[in-house]
Amino acid sequence: MNNYCHCCLLMLWARAMRAIITDPRIIKDVMDQRDSNPHQISGKDFDRVFFSKCAWAVYTAGIKFKMVENKWKAIEEAFLHWDYQQVCRNEDNVRTAALSVVKNIRKANATIKIAQWMCETGWVTIRKRLLDGLTQDGLGNFVPGHELIAYLDERPMIGETNAIFLAKMIGYDLAKPDILLKRLATKFGYPPNKNGVQQLATDISQLVLQRISVVETVLWNACNSKKDDLGFKCPTCGKEY
Repeated sequence: MNNYCHCCLLMLWARAMRAIITDPRIIKDVMDQRDSNPHQISGKDFDRVFFSKCAWAVYTAGIKFKMVENKWKAIEEAFLHWDYQQVCRNEDNVRTAALSVVKNIRKANATIKIAQWMCETGWVTIRKRLLDGLTQDGLGNFVPGHELIAYLDERPMIGETNAIFLAKMIGYDLAKPDILLKRLATKFGYPPNKNGVQQLATDISQLVLQRISVVETVLWNACNSKKDDLGFKCPTCGKEY
């Protein structure tokens, strides 16, 4: 753990929990993240789940989370409930249906291209790559192989930040370095980059004995809730944030 003030990190955690504790949706997200792990991708129909998570990453990039959430059922219907093989057989109809929900041709085409990649590559091969190099640290965090983020980054409209997010969504203990968490990391003296965000989540996880991905889920939702800016004066050391 870095030499950051432990009392301040614990106070941040307490305030973040207070910001999200009354929202059932967020609590469900936290509990789901707590139980997730990369080995779940070997389960029945997880290929469709993976396709849906890729689509979520594509559609939430540059668009407000709430807007995508409100339209997600319609997006799911447009992409034939994530049957990527059927999507490949009905590309034109799927594209038309997707554009009727969200008028963004790049997002629709990117999602269709991901379906094509899955059909051409095969789920068995993709699953092997997703698990390749997986390790688990002493605190139970799932650590991906060093090539996984680059592999996911190759997908259309994913990019490094969403590749990290996608890896987290399939069970790895990573913290997505989006603008909200970069700002939070900077506020508490960490570098405003992916390493700083990951270290912030790691340090808190060691203090509160929760997985890194659980900590990240709580922090991101607390930042996004807009109920509290998470600023405070630490009652122990007196530092102000």
